Amino acid sequence: MFDFRLVTGIDSSAMHSFTQIKQVAEEVGARLVLVNLSHELRNAFDARGFIADDVVVASDLDRALEACEQAIIAAHMGKGAEAQTLRDWFTRALGSADHADQLAAVCERLDVDKDVIIAAQGEPANSMHFILEGRVGIIVNMDDGRSIRVRSLGPHTTIGEMGLITSQLRSATIQAEVPSVLYALSANAYERIKRENEPLAQALLTYVISIMAERLSFSSRVIGVLRR
Repeated sequence: MFDFRLVTGIDSSAMHSFTQIKQVAEEVGARLVLVNLSHELRNAFDARGFIADDVVVASDLDRALEACEQAIIAAHMGKGAEAQTLRDWFTRALGSADHADQLAAVCERLDVDKDVIIAAQGEPANSMHFILEGRVGIIVNMDDGRSIRVRSLGPHTTIGEMGLITSQLRSATIQAEVPSVLYALSANAYERIKRENEPLAQALLTYVISIMAERLSFSSRVIGVLRR
């Protein structure tokens, strides 16, 4: 992926380098993504016959990353992995089939269509969601009015756990990118679990901590890369 946001022109030497990069990409089965091409840069690439079906041109970096992410998800999901039931997933996550049944019994199933807002930024975080099928996007509304899609989450991932535990307002909007099936654990149900079912509460908290630790580790790696 190449972002040309700060590029004002391109000479023949640079164009030759891009042609070589494209050849190498074709050899390894990769695709080039060109972002923020000005009219002049687009004409320069077109004049060389560089832009074809195997080159993706995106208007901005966020859309480019989203397109790449969706392509990776689609390729991964297309490899024939067996779908897990909610009980299978919860059993693996909580370490007990009994805990899985108990948690599933207090969750509410949500069947949502594409583009449906599941939870909005700034609202009270009164539930966490378990994504069983489909894909949701995490969108942050900026102070200048822009909306940035931070990431996508697919099946067997959890969202909203931090807000539920800390009782904070939602820091982002959750929106379905495709028709999806989620299970929601409300704040009231979570408080009931803590009062009435300590073993399940401990298992659920352990699971949530593992998720948060994994995401913190991922964020730290991203920050490390950006600082290089």
